[in-house]
Parts: sequence; structure tokens; C-alpha cells
Amino acid sequence: MASRDDNSLSSSIEFADGNYSGAINAEFHTTVLLESLPNIAAIISGSDAKLIAGGRNRNVHVTIGNGPDTLSVLVKSFGRQSALKDWFDLHGRNSKAQRSFEAALHLQHQNVATPEPIAFVERRQGSRLLESYYLSVFQDSTVSFNQALLHLLHKQGTSSEFMALLNDVALQCRTMHDAGFLHFDLGNQNILLQASSDRRWTTCGIIDLNRGRLVSEVTLQQRGQDLARLNIPSNLMLMFLDMYWGSPAPVPLLKSVRRHQARFRRRQQTRNLRHPIREARIERESRALPATDFFPSPRDIWIWDDTSDQALAALDRRERSQQYPAGRSGKMFFDTLAALPVVWREYKRAKATAFSDGIALAGRVAIALEPDQQSLEQELELLDGLGTIPVLVRFNHHESASKRVFQQQLVKQLCSSGRKVTAAFVQDRQAVLEPGAWHSFILSTLEEIGTDLEAIEFGHAVNRVKWGIWSFPELHRFYGCLEHIARTYPGLDILGPATIDFEYPFLISALKQWPQSVPMAAMSHHLYVDRRGAPENEQNGFSALEKFALAKSVAKTTGRGVERVVVSEVNWPLLGTGIHSPVTTPFAYRNADPASLHDSGVDEETYAAFMLRYLALALCSGLVDRVYWWRLVAPGYGLIDRDETGVLRLRPAYHALKHFISLLADAEVSSAAWPQQVKDNHGEYRVLLQRQNGERLAMCWRHGPDADFPEDLLGESFQDCYGNELESRPVTLKGSPIYVRHCKVVIDADS
Repeated sequence: MASRDDNSLSSSIEFADGNYSGAINAEFHTTVLLESLPNIAAIISGSDAKLIAGGRNRNVHVTIGNGPDTLSVLVKSFGRQSALKDWFDLHGRNSKAQRSFEAALHLQHQNVATPEPIAFVERRQGSRLLESYYLSVFQDSTVSFNQALLHLLHKQGTSSEFMALLNDVALQCRTMHDAGFLHFDLGNQNILLQASSDRRWTTCGIIDLNRGRLVSEVTLQQRGQDLARLNIPSNLMLMFLDMYWGSPAPVPLLKSVRRHQARFRRRQQTRNLRHPIREARIERESRALPATDFFPSPRDIWIWDDTSDQALAALDRRERSQQYPAGRSGKMFFDTLAALPVVWREYKRAKATAFSDGIALAGRVAIALEPDQQSLEQELELLDGLGTIPVLVRFNHHESASKRVFQQQLVKQLCSSGRKVTAAFVQDRQAVLEPGAWHSFILSTLEEIGTDLEAIEFGHAVNRVKWGIWSFPELHRFYGCLEHIARTYPGLDILGPATIDFEYPFLISALKQWPQSVPMAAMSHHLYVDRRGAPENEQNGFSALEKFALAKSVAKTTGRGVERVVVSEVNWPLLGTGIHSPVTTPFAYRNADPASLHDSGVDEETYAAFMLRYLALALCSGLVDRVYWWRLVAPGYGLIDRDETGVLRLRPAYHALKHFISLLADAEVSSAAWPQQVKDNHGEYRVLLQRQNGERLAMCWRHGPDADFPEDLLGESFQDCYGNELESRPVTLKGSPIYVRHCKVVIDADS
């Protein structure tokens, strides 16, 4: 070992007894231990010894002494090595046992978790090392990091469970490196964990230290090299590195990890060539082991993020691309190419007829609801505050049977109150791998509520592989029970394919997988126009209005003939909501200043304004039949906040939506005007509507910098987006919509 500037070695006592020599941790220096060390070979071969791990280097659990001096000891017996290695160890770096002992003393002195070192002992003959042992305190009831990770992967653990595990291990690895120690064999199996009181794992020991080295300072390149041996799914590994660093990991560290991971993979791939006999034996033995002893296929890893209520991407962008099946992109390309002429013609017609006279808004604003039992009554009361609007309730395949029963009861309660309810069935990877279980899940759910529902949405974000579907053949099998559902519940509307975001080539191909015999009542779509900006912002020349028109044209022309488009999920992430935001990391950085982190959410006032603008563009244009806002209560994106104690707080968006519904629920569109689109500064938008009582009103806002309030917009009164009466006519028009009551301007329908 290299020299150190700490006092860890001063706590050890050298000993020699005949041909045996070594050192003892002063804390364990007893007569019983001194007498036992020369007999250690016999002790670990005794009838009471328990083999923990075999092979060339054996780990054996033994008990040394009795009474108050009894020690539960793990003895690592190192196998014989070549004469050349013995010579190098004798004249340079010491034996593996001595290196393990001194490294453990150092780590213990630096408060790094490792089993307490007891002693090392060895027997030499000249330059040859005949016996070599390292003794440490036996850690009872432990598992390796590898076992804990496999357990979570196979049971589809939640994001909170993964983050707690990764964060604890990352912190210990960082502490180890900060202590000047490089492990050089930091695999998952060399980190021990112990169950804590809250049923989570905490690191209790970094083991197998004999390859390690002490250095004065561990560089970023060395840190990356050491961490590269950890086997963690690629996107989780990026999170692990951020946790390790305590803030977003520096680029040199990321590059070092990637470079050494690639080298390590190449080395693994050549093992059969370098050690053909050993690898053949390992392969034979592996066939007898259960699948839970191995990592799932990358495609089969599925994790639920319980902090933001969505699937968590376990693979980074690079690995996802590598895992895409052959032909996936080609199919989308040729399907889109074939559909493009007719889709484009219909798109131009749909856009030209947007905001036509007589478009009614009744029943077109809807909300998604997912209460828990504790807040159910309060949430239902707040839902009533929005009027009798349609509701969507999700049934997630990965959730418990008791949760499903609770949601079935919720659906019945909502329907009995006169609401139209849609049930959305959300898949996980197991639903795709086991279509029979998925079909049974849906049919058994519908047995209780199928005749109560207005509609079902079949599937969720099927174009995103993190939701479990990787190929179009998988999607085709996924739709296997649709014909049975349609026959069993002929009065039930079926919506799909529920793709997400502006990925219409996939949408076109997905519609082709839908069974021709099953009518699609409406094409459902999760359309987030710009989760970091205004709905009028453009993506490849398409703002919200153009995307709605294109979605409608795709629905109508690609073999389905669907006239209706339903947006079944949309919201904006909220600024400062941390792990609950759908666009931030599912863990908190321990060192970073929150102000220094990129938070792509919006503040609550902006959220309210964007929501109203989105609804106006989608519904008043007539291009979207209904919008389900996701959702009523959620800390990171809901109309209502829920804090850690369960207390609910109405956000501005709740009040804005309440007024929008109460004011426009019975209104019809008369006409509209919108500006020529010029990047991120479009200008003024206005919609003229007429209520059943004869009142004409205008809803107007600006996209881009504030400007003078339009001189031609006159009315008896003016309201802000929350329904508050303004004391006078506004001076400026901003991004937050203004309602002009009893408006005296008629907008030219051709404008």
C-alpha cells in the first residue's frame, strides 16, 4: 500500500508466531485471537465453519473464542499464486491479505463503510507465499448491491426505492474516493447492504479491497474508471453519477465512465476466448439458476416513478436507440410516405375550417382524477366546484388489486352523480410480455364498470418504449382483446391509440395495428405542445393549432375514418416542485443550489395562462373534441397541490379553469383571429363567442411581448383569467387571457 498521512496503521499491532506473521487491529487484540491465528487453516476447515463463497479465494464464516471474547469472523482465504506474483508482492505492494487489512483500517479511519478489519495472517517460505488470510467482522443479514438491484428490477420496484438504493451506494462510493482510495474492482457484488427500519437498504460495507490503491488525490478520470465496473441500467447510471457528485456530474467524469465502460464490455466479450474452459463451466452452471439471478433484458426493465406518476426511463438515449428492433424506423418512414399526400390535403382543409361559426363548447372540458382514500371526499368536493364535467380515471396494470377495487368504486360513484366517465387502461412491460394477463386485467375491470362508462382509452403512450412497447408486432398483439371488448360492450366507445407528443409517423403506423373490425370512437392523443413554453410556440413550424389540425387529418385519412380527436393528457410541469415534476430528476441533489439547476417548469400564474390558451386553441378551433386535463390534484403538475402531509392547496389554474367553464360552458364560437406566426412572437389572439343568453364576449391574449390593448375591443366590462372584474379597460394585453364581456366588436371570420 502507498504511504498515508492518517493514523490508521497506528491502530494495528504486528504479531509473529512460528512461521505465521501478520497484524491485528488493536480493538480486537486478545489472547484468544492471538492463539487462534496460527491455527486459522484448521479453524476454517472445521465442522463449524460455513462456506460463504467458494472458488480460488474462499470466504468462510467462523466463530473464534467464547464468552465475552467471542468473535463472528469472515475469513477470506487467498489461493496460491505464481512465483512471479509472490516476488512482486514481497518486494513491492505486499500480499492481498495485508493490502485488504490496511485498506480496511484506512477506510474505517475515514468513516467509509466497510466490515471492521480484525487481522491478517500469512505464512511464507522464502519468497513464496504459502498461506494468506484476511479476517473481518462477519456482517449478518446482508445482501450485495447486485442482489438488491436485481430484486427491485424483477419486482418492478418504484422509483423511490431505486433512488434510495442508488443514493446510499453513490454516497459511500464518493466518501471512499474522497478518502483517497481507488477500489479497482468495484462491482455490484463488492458492496454490501443491510435492511434498515423503513425496509430500505443501506450500505454497510465495501468489500474485496485487495486490488485497491491509496492515492493523494483521486482525479475525475480515476473516479470514472473505478465506477465504470458498476452494472446499473444506463439512465439510472447517469442519475447515480449525479448522486455521487451531489450535483450534475461534470462532463469529464461522464466521459471517463463511458470510456471505461466500453473497455470493460470489450474485455467481457473476449472472456470466452481468454478462458474458454472456465467460461464454459460458468455457462453450464448458469443454466440451472433462476431468472431472478440475472439482469432482465434491457427492453424488459420497467420502473414506475411514484413521485411524478409516470414510467421512468431506465435506459439512456444511446442505449434505447441500440435496442430499437430492426425495421421500426423503416416502417414508420414508408407508412408516412404513403399517407402524406392525402393527410396533407386534409390538413389544409382542417386548418381552413378552424374556429368555424357554431362550434359549441358544452361538455368538451374534462379532468383526470386520481384521488387516494384519505383525500377522496375533499377531491370530489373540489371536482364539483368545476361543474359536472367529464372525468377520466386511470387503471394501471402494475398497481395492486385493492387499488383497482377502489377505483372501480370511484367510477361508480362518479357515474351515479351524473358524470360521463372514461377509464384509461395503462400498460406496463409485463402487460406486453403476458398479453393474456393484460386482457384478463381489462375484462375483469370492465365486469364491474363496463356498463357505467362512456368510453375506455386502450393503452398509454404506446410510442414511448419506457411504457413497455418496443415494436409494432408487440403493439399488434397488445390490441388482441379489442375485438372481444367491442363485442361484449357494444355501447362502449373505445379510444386509442393514445400516442404522446408530436410523433405522427409513429401515430400513422400505430393506427394500422388497430383491428379493422373495432370502431375507434375517437383518436386519443397525449399532446404536449411545448412543456417548457407557450402553446403557440412552434416545433418544426407547427404550433398547437397546426398540430391539432394535423392530428385530425391523420385520424380521418389513415384508414380509420375517425372524425373526433380527444386530447386525453396534457399539462405543464410546475417550477420548483422538485422530484414531483415530470421533467426533473426523481431525486434531490444534496449539494447543488436549487437556483443553479435547470428547472424547465413554469410558475403557477403562467401555468394557468398556458392552460386557458391551450383549451381555447384546441376546443374553440373545433379541431379537438375534448381535452382531459391531467390532472385535478398532483404536486408537480396538478390544478391543486398536495403537500407531504396530504393538505390540499388550490392553485391559480383551478380558479382559472373554474371561471372558464362557468363562463363558456354553454357558449358557441362565432369567429376568431390569430396573427401570422413569426417564431416566438406571434402577436394577438382573440376568439369571439356567444352565450345562450345572447351575450357576446371575447377572449384575447398575446403571444410574445406585451402590447397596447386593442382599441377595437370594446365591452361593458373586463375580467382577468380568474373572473375578477377589472376596475377599468386594460391598458396592455399580455399572455394571461382577458375576457371582454358584452363585447361590441364583431370579428371578421375571414381574418
